[in-house]
Amino acid sequence: MDDQRVTVSYYAEPGPQNTEATLAAARARAEALGLRDVVVATDTGKTARAALAAFGAPFRVVAVSNPPGVALPLGRLHDYLPRFREHRAGLVRQGVVKVPCSLTVEQAAELQQAGTTVLRVDWKGIQAFTKMDLRSMERIGVGVRVAVCCALTAVLAKAVPAGEDVVALAGTGFGGGGADTAVVLRTAAAWRDWRVLETLARPRESPPSEGG
Repeated sequence: MDDQRVTVSYYAEPGPQNTEATLAAARARAEALGLRDVVVATDTGKTARAALAAFGAPFRVVAVSNPPGVALPLGRLHDYLPRFREHRAGLVRQGVVKVPCSLTVEQAAELQQAGTTVLRVDWKGIQAFTKMDLRSMERIGVGVRVAVCCALTAVLAKAVPAGEDVVALAGTGFGGGGADTAVVLRTAAAWRDWRVLETLARPRESPPSEGG
């Protein structure tokens, strides 16, 4: 492949307000590269539905979420930005203790019916495959780490072939939501051969690690 000039978006702040622009950039690049597989992280199904609307045929959309029933303590919500603090304070006033961060069985079924392949992250499987702690990627961006983990899930589940380039989409995560990160990854049968080929969009500054 010859040298290329690719436009990259670095958002001033993470969050769902970047979803539309992220999806548009991802679709344009996928078309330019002739890619067909799109992997997207989703907690409620909203981002997965947006990806379906943005891509559609001939793209194949794989939605990846946590196992059913996963909810994280309210204290784990990002609060380093004013709007995140306001959101968390509002939940406190409502008496919320834990926030769901996983598709329900019903939400997963709806996405399946809409034409999406729905998978659940197997964290032990990812650890066994990579033999490393991927949280170091959060120095680049939480969304980058999530996107890679979701693509790993898709390959380990054989929903996406190893040895292909794919577009992976994710958000800043717990407290952010939406899609503010898009990368092009080269998958492989062995972790040492995986590559982050391109960063198409991400927040310029990474939020605190979700690992606490």
